[in-house]
Amino acid sequence: MAASGTGPFCWRKGAAIRIAFFSKQLPSDAPNGVSVQAHRLAQALRALGHAVTCFSFSPAPAQARYEVRVLDSRAWSRIGRKLEPGRRFASIDTGPFDVAHYHGDDYLCPGSRRRVRTFYGSALDEALHAGRPGRALYQTLFYCLEWVSCLRKGTLAGISTATQRALPRVRTIIPCGVPLDRFTPGSSKTPHPSVIFMGDLHSRKRGNEVLKAFAHAVRPRFADARLTVIGPERCGGPGIDWKCRVDEQELIEEYRRAWVCCSASSYEGFGVPMIEAMACATPVVSAMNEGSGAIICNGVNGLLCTPRDLGPALCAALGDAPLRARLAEAGLQTARAYDVNTIARRYEEIYQTIAGRP
Repeated sequence: MAASGTGPFCWRKGAAIRIAFFSKQLPSDAPNGVSVQAHRLAQALRALGHAVTCFSFSPAPAQARYEVRVLDSRAWSRIGRKLEPGRRFASIDTGPFDVAHYHGDDYLCPGSRRRVRTFYGSALDEALHAGRPGRALYQTLFYCLEWVSCLRKGTLAGISTATQRALPRVRTIIPCGVPLDRFTPGSSKTPHPSVIFMGDLHSRKRGNEVLKAFAHAVRPRFADARLTVIGPERCGGPGIDWKCRVDEQELIEEYRRAWVCCSASSYEGFGVPMIEAMACATPVVSAMNEGSGAIICNGVNGLLCTPRDLGPALCAALGDAPLRARLAEAGLQTARAYDVNTIARRYEEIYQTIAGRP
């Protein structure tokens, strides 16, 4: 499995590249956007034959094909826990690896030609769209730390041009990936109009806007309509089903059954749930933001609207079966560009250059 040759950058065609992943969390205990993407990419790279070792504070996810080395946290305070990953990652010897790929928290790590850093959006945009002053201040601090990372030697990748605008030293754009072998269309939709929303209620995800649109526009027109909310904040009401957390297979089934997937975010670095829904042949109705605008062409593979028009847009999709069919078919075509295996090959090209492929 190890690369042949006499130096750390020697590599021969057909040999596995030794890749160290650094991700504070994994979906085994924290299924958030970054942890899920790090896991999916590690799985795809293993399928390509590379050796992946992930350093994380989370245990290995079920059926992980890559090695996980679990780090113990020694921080007790809240701010200490936030800064702990940066300190622990910097203490790890990357000498045995051809590539060190950081999915965050590398601001204390030395620069190196072997270093790859993926920015999943920017803390600046998170600060600008924060719902509370404390969170805005916190994200501003991490935006400064992101710049520390950008000024060090290595390959910088961002998931969208929005990331690139906030961090102009990021020159490579590689979007997020979805495993299209699992996110696939289902056999049937619910017998009643149905909407799925993922996210919390009071942050930039603006789940409260979805609840209001459903209550004031959708339910008066479609009395049997159901809204499934998957997120950390409990909610309820006529026609509303709340689920705090679901595993990947249950999420896929929810996408497959829903007539429409709704997003109301004021900001998205990319918008993975939109691609996941499209891959399951579920049309997307989204508030306009940089992430949704990069994926959706209004009226072609989804519907874009202002938050004020979210209710009418949902009603337009729910009440027009030919429109939903057309959007679903175009969405399937869009999703194909974001297969995680395609994304893994983009990173593989970077790794091969670093590792000295002939």
